[in-house]
Amino acid sequence: MRHKLLLLLLNATALLLSTVSGQYENIPYQSVTDICTTCVCISTKDDNNRVHYTLNCAMKNFEHILARWPTDFGTQHTGTEIVASYSGNNIRLLQQLPATTAAVTFSCRHCGIQQLQAPFFMDVPNVEALYLSWNEIADDALKPELFRGPFNSTKYEPIALKDLDLSHNRIARLDRKLFEHTPQLRKLNLASNKLSVLDNATTAALAAIPNLQRLDLSYNQMVTLPIDLFPPLHSLHILDISGNEFAVVPATIRQLSKSLQQLNLAYNPLAKIDAHSFRQLDALRRLNISNLPMLRSIELGALQLPALEQLHCAHNPKLENFEFADLLASRNLTLLDISQNALTTLALNVSGNSTATTWPRLRSLAIAGNPWYCSCELFNTLELAGAPQVLQSQETLARCTTPYLLAGTPLTNLTAERICNMVIPKKYQPVEDDPPRFLRRRYIILTVIIASVVVVAGLIIGFIVVCVRRRLKGNEYGVQPIRYTSVRGSNLSAFSQLQPVSVTSKFGNPAGAGGAGTTGAPNA
Repeated sequence: MRHKLLLLLLNATALLLSTVSGQYENIPYQSVTDICTTCVCISTKDDNNRVHYTLNCAMKNFEHILARWPTDFGTQHTGTEIVASYSGNNIRLLQQLPATTAAVTFSCRHCGIQQLQAPFFMDVPNVEALYLSWNEIADDALKPELFRGPFNSTKYEPIALKDLDLSHNRIARLDRKLFEHTPQLRKLNLASNKLSVLDNATTAALAAIPNLQRLDLSYNQMVTLPIDLFPPLHSLHILDISGNEFAVVPATIRQLSKSLQQLNLAYNPLAKIDAHSFRQLDALRRLNISNLPMLRSIELGALQLPALEQLHCAHNPKLENFEFADLLASRNLTLLDISQNALTTLALNVSGNSTATTWPRLRSLAIAGNPWYCSCELFNTLELAGAPQVLQSQETLARCTTPYLLAGTPLTNLTAERICNMVIPKKYQPVEDDPPRFLRRRYIILTVIIASVVVVAGLIIGFIVVCVRRRLKGNEYGVQPIRYTSVRGSNLSAFSQLQPVSVTSKFGNPAGAGGAGTTGAPNA
């Protein structure tokens, strides 16, 4: 019974392995017959007499790749190079590449790829570049066995892959052993995926590429970077983390102080760049901090980068504070772009005759699109920088915004000597650090005067009203108090006072009779 159960288990395992290994075997390849009539096949030689074959099958409505290389390429490929492109086709499943010993560059962009047959490079150990951007590749399609090479007696050989482009796909995480068979990988592009959070497995996968020189993690909606990502990457020269959600410059970047040469931070919501942001990046040569919509200040000490050669700091609409003097430490500066910001002036705070303030290698200086205040200080600084020779010629020239006497004047039409000797009328001189209008001195005085007038007027009007009321009361035009009497006393008094004499005599009451109580009853 046990033997039968064991035999059944072995059969099931063999069936499973055969199913896994042959799950794509029934899917046909594209026919190779007359393929050079459908596609473009080119054979050339370089100066070193090395043969280069090009196979261009882009946008041919293919659903599969070729099973073999074209016969025009021959059978002996050692020492040659093959560049194959299937971009723009409808290849949902990318099958194994046909066998060759040539150095291969393979491209299948915009193909709608969802799955890749593993091992993809089993018969192509010398593949050097793989470009699979703009597809539908997700996490489950990227497995460690995908990149393994031919099987040796005890293990799978590594492949020669140096450049891998997986940008614009649906990758949210990486297997920690994904790159164990690609020790020569130099460039890795993971831009525009779903790597918003680099979990432990993804971090381990990236940190396990010992010779990685260029890493692109742009446009992944990342907020932070793991602290254990960069220490193993001693050879990383270029890092692109633009288009993410970094509110501050990630502190973990400073772990690349000895190797990092290019850093791209554009299109991030950075509010400020302080003195610690790029500290210890002594090897940094190119820095891009453009298109930062929230950036207001680059503080003192932030740009003291001794190896800096190119600085792109443009299109930051809120940037008002730029410590230009920090760049004095960058003696090798060749390009400086600070156009389209909110800068009003530049200052070096050194004497104008000092030769140590110049940049001897500066060739391009772009400053257009800023609201410049054309002062003596600004033009002295520009001339120390090498203007007008280094000012970049643009369709929109750099112009003065203030003082109003010079508003609209191109900076190239002015000189430091002219500006420093110009007497600007007081009415055209700006008031530095103007407070809000309601806090200015003259408006405060005016407010106090108006309030005083209103109070005095109110007192005068009240005094007049009181006097008028008293005057009216004295002339009996005022309000009199009401007098109350009894009904009986009031009626009799009125009757006796209003009764005529004729009526009295008619009832027998003589006019001179004294008896007040006589009524004339006997005459009735």
